[in-house]
Amino acid sequence: MLYPSIQHFLSTIQGNCLLLARHGETDWNSLGLVQGQQDRPLSPMGYQQRKNLFFRLFPVPIQYIFTSNLQRTVQTALPISEEKDIAINKIKAFNEAKLGVFEGENKLDFSDSFSEKMYSNFLHDEVNVVLPGGGENLKMVHERIKEPLKKVMHSIKEGNVLLVAHRNVNKMILKNLLGLTFEEGYHVEHKNDWLYIFFPDAMQLFLVKIGGPTGTIAVISGYETIGAKIKCQPMGG
Repeated sequence: MLYPSIQHFLSTIQGNCLLLARHGETDWNSLGLVQGQQDRPLSPMGYQQRKNLFFRLFPVPIQYIFTSNLQRTVQTALPISEEKDIAINKIKAFNEAKLGVFEGENKLDFSDSFSEKMYSNFLHDEVNVVLPGGGENLKMVHERIKEPLKKVMHSIKEGNVLLVAHRNVNKMILKNLLGLTFEEGYHVEHKNDWLYIFFPDAMQLFLVKIGGPTGTIAVISGYETIGAKIKCQPMGG
């Protein structure tokens, strides 16, 4: 459905919500490099995306702001933090998945066939496969985000909460909140300019694709999946 603004949509549903954002595009995202926990800054497109998020959330009452420790999430949340005078709570457990020795590799032009095959095997089973050199799979990410996510969700009792994190971390957050399987959680998509809105009291999830700073917004019930982009209904609603 179309709404004049995010705030207008929120006013149609009772209860506080989690505003789950992904950081804006980084310089390495734009170059097709494997990023993992490398602490990369936003690209020019990323700064445009954070501007759009800022104007969309400017009218929305927000009680708390959480990010990972990595600068791309902090940079994305900073204008909202400064405008609303809300401190950013940085939580290391929300950092992106570690990708070991493959961080910095060019996904579009691998340095050798051995590396390309190993990374391809990882992409076919990110739930279980761990890349060498300190990498993580999605099960490991899920374990480390569970406790801090409880803190975030508890804070929603006091008002709306903004959490800016990463693609794989957000997959596992939604897996946790919706009771999805690991396979279902893996297939959740979260692009740089998308915002998920979760109402814990109603167990309802919505997706907003932020195309610009103003204008009507389309609100999709549920989440979209990788590739096929199938719209899925949220749990309990």
